[in-house]
Amino acid sequence: MNAVLPGPDAMSDYERKRWEELEKHWERRAQARRKLVPAPVRDAAGKGARATKGAAARAGRAIADKTPEGVRDFAGGAVDAALLPTVRNLVTLLELLNSWVVELTDPEKVLEHHRAQGRNVQRLEDLRALDLEELEELTKDMALRWATIGAGEGAALGSLAMVPVPVVGSVAAIGLDLLAMQALTGAIATRVCYAYGYDAADPEVRHMIDRMVARAYRDQAVKVGSVKKASAAFDAAKGRVNWSQKLREDHRLMAAVEKLLKSAGDGKRVPVKNARMGMPVISVLAGAATNSHVLGDTVRQARHYGATVMLSEKYGLPLPPNLHHVADDPQEDGEADA
Repeated sequence: MNAVLPGPDAMSDYERKRWEELEKHWERRAQARRKLVPAPVRDAAGKGARATKGAAARAGRAIADKTPEGVRDFAGGAVDAALLPTVRNLVTLLELLNSWVVELTDPEKVLEHHRAQGRNVQRLEDLRALDLEELEELTKDMALRWATIGAGEGAALGSLAMVPVPVVGSVAAIGLDLLAMQALTGAIATRVCYAYGYDAADPEVRHMIDRMVARAYRDQAVKVGSVKKASAAFDAAKGRVNWSQKLREDHRLMAAVEKLLKSAGDGKRVPVKNARMGMPVISVLAGAATNSHVLGDTVRQARHYGATVMLSEKYGLPLPPNLHHVADDPQEDGEADA
């Protein structure tokens, strides 16, 4: 016999306010999606996402085990002695990343927090009997924290992309950055799901986490392009004294920096080396801004999802329509809200 659920009247003031916020959030998402994405495009995107979802998921689940080996392989290459401090700093960063991943994906850390507050919880499912306000003690500041960490990680790897040595050049740095972001996105989404009492091993929850990992890749497309262009321009301008039309045409990003500097200098000539030194700045800013947004947004969207499902199940409330078919439509999450 099924247990009788408490009705919406049993909600605390905090839960009632959050439910109203969540209903408005999902309605805004549904309206924005209907306005911005025609149905045929949505259908095609959904089919493409379903075809690639499995590969992204498999990669994400193996991340914690593979990161340390990747770090050692990366650091073990032939690197110029002058660059060893930079590489060592990166190794430290990636090993710290691995520690974060391990901690974030440990459900015992969530349970330990509540036990320390005097709450009798033995399993993740026990958390769902708590008030939502108590559960969100763990998630309310996560977005700011991980947006800040993402900015630092993106800036570090963005600067490394400018190093003109094959083993630590732009391709390697971008690959490591994508690997790091995939790891952190999946781990952060996992921690948030745990925080609301849901096990990441559950297929439906796992699917939501996989979708967030896929979103992290999608949102980084612009950053990857900017970093590659900046790195290529930085290499091409090395040792150059004079500008040429070919240099400007082949590296329009650097030409745009030349125009900007010329404008700021009242039309004075801008040496190639001055515009070249703007490329690392662009690479750092692109990495920092994108990674900050991706990690912060991952927390926000996971919180929306976890709180909505938890309150719906706890009080027998209907799920928002755009969450009913979440398993069938990997593009349903759409773009992030501000």
